[in-house]
Amino acid sequence: MNRIAPLAALLSLTLFGVSFAQAQQWIDHRPSGAGYRVEFPAKPVENSQDLDTPSGPVKIRISSVEIDGRTFMSIDSLYPTNVETGDPQANLDSARSGGVRNVEGTLRREERLTVSSAPARRMVIDIPRTNQAADALLVLNGRRLYQVVYLGPRGTENAPEVGRFLSSFTLLR
Repeated sequence: MNRIAPLAALLSLTLFGVSFAQAQQWIDHRPSGAGYRVEFPAKPVENSQDLDTPSGPVKIRISSVEIDGRTFMSIDSLYPTNVETGDPQANLDSARSGGVRNVEGTLRREERLTVSSAPARRMVIDIPRTNQAADALLVLNGRRLYQVVYLGPRGTENAPEVGRFLSSFTLLR
């Protein structure tokens, strides 16, 4: 009987995964004035705030949806005009390193890209203390840093809906 329970649990998770994929109503999300679009697997909740930094306030808008312990989010940060933009690759290096450090994670994979002609990074980060992984896209466009992030249990970062979410991001002209 002990062998049946794990098999039943595995089958229910497999069936649940199928219903998750079928139940999704993908939403084309275009926050007003943010200059981007991304497809979410459900309608996201949007929050805005000013974050105080040594360079001045940074305007941040976070759009997110959580489905079954898996989080899909986009973060749009607008830096003040007094911040020197400098080398975009160095800025992306700094953003990557800060993100990995903040979650006490390990960078598993990183790829340099361009998205809509803007420098970008795609990375997968293991987060051992929570047994999670993040698959993230960072795009730097002038004074705006865009982050499209999936966070979920380790192994789920390879799910088709994660790829769809991250690859749907584009800058609007």
